[in-house]
Amino acid sequence: MENPSELELILLKGLTNKYPALIPHLPFLKVTARNPTGTGLFVNFTYHNSALKIDAELNALYSNEERIKLPSIEKGLCFVIDITCGEITYIEFTTYDENWDGSLVGYEIE
Repeated sequence: MENPSELELILLKGLTNKYPALIPHLPFLKVTARNPTGTGLFVNFTYHNSALKIDAELNALYSNEERIKLPSIEKGLCFVIDITCGEITYIEFTTYDENWDGSLVGYEIE
């Protein structure tokens, strides 16, 4: 398991601006997998050594509508963060129908 990347943490911190109850979750998030799909990337999370109180009623898909620019992608990426039963479960990055290897090297956020 890995820690979230710099970009993933930036997006997760944006999520906590809308859902402050999730702020204590960030130190416990670990990445279990980063799975490229050809036009997107799923970053799956688990909680490590957590005794957090979870609000199981919280279910949401979050996007701040930022566009992530990459040198290898003409139209950039969008993203959505899934919250299921009060837990942050994944970030899905998607292109606007462009092939992509899932690399986030050289990103910029618009």
